[in-house]
Amino acid sequence: MTTCIAAITGRTGLDYRPDAIVTASDTRASFGGGDYSADGSVKLHMFHKDWGALIAGAPEQYVYVINRAKALLRGKSGDLDTVTRAFKKAYQDQVREVVTDEFLSRFDYTLGDFKRRGSVQLPPQIFAQISAEIKAYKLGCTFLVYGFDDKEIAHIFTVRSPGKVDNFDKPGFWAVGNGASAALIMLSALKQVRGRTTIAETVYNVLASKYFSEKASDVGPETSLWLQMRGTRGFSTKKDLELDIRKIWDEEGMPKTSANAVEKIKHGEWKFTMRTKRSKLRMSLDWL
Repeated sequence: MTTCIAAITGRTGLDYRPDAIVTASDTRASFGGGDYSADGSVKLHMFHKDWGALIAGAPEQYVYVINRAKALLRGKSGDLDTVTRAFKKAYQDQVREVVTDEFLSRFDYTLGDFKRRGSVQLPPQIFAQISAEIKAYKLGCTFLVYGFDDKEIAHIFTVRSPGKVDNFDKPGFWAVGNGASAALIMLSALKQVRGRTTIAETVYNVLASKYFSEKASDVGPETSLWLQMRGTRGFSTKKDLELDIRKIWDEEGMPKTSANAVEKIKHGEWKFTMRTKRSKLRMSLDWL
């Protein structure tokens, strides 16, 4: 079971704020066909400049997709169309490779060979069976991709089997995994809106939606929180901040944003590691 959530905040009318992206996920990974699971797995992977992806589903294939996307984007622009096309191709190329290995290697076929010659060279029942298996195959993982384009505008999109892309710049948030429906219900109930909700409010709303998804779908309780602004590659905050917010959620949890939690988030010290410098920028979120 898993939940991965991302939400954009910033650009509030004339009172300009830089875009920021808040993500949260559990750390539970299932393996062995879902027979086993363990907490402690990082589901966020950066693959190009200011772009990262959260992974929901079977862990066996996602690293290959991420590595393909990295290779396709090396030295290229971070604009939305370029990143979208590259990630889609990375996903589809991995599907083709697995399909070839799984169903066609015993015949020494590529996927192109199978389409061109399979119906002629193979017995009809074998060709029909393999065709059905290829059509039914799914890579088993979904990616929630987020990041900043070259104009510093934030974006969110998903890539899922068989390589389908869906963009969620509007409403400016989305979730994937078994707990996604519950998370989206809570984000909507909390009135999470791109361009209106502050960073501190968005941090709380994303965490609250993750906590709510645990109750609905047995999502792992350990929570990985991430806050990204363009040009940064990581951040840290007080060790127990997320646990403090969870405690407030447990005590006050309901479909409204907790003012108490927002103040705690807003005035906490957040340390951002700049991507282009080996230095840290210390700030609170109250000025953003």
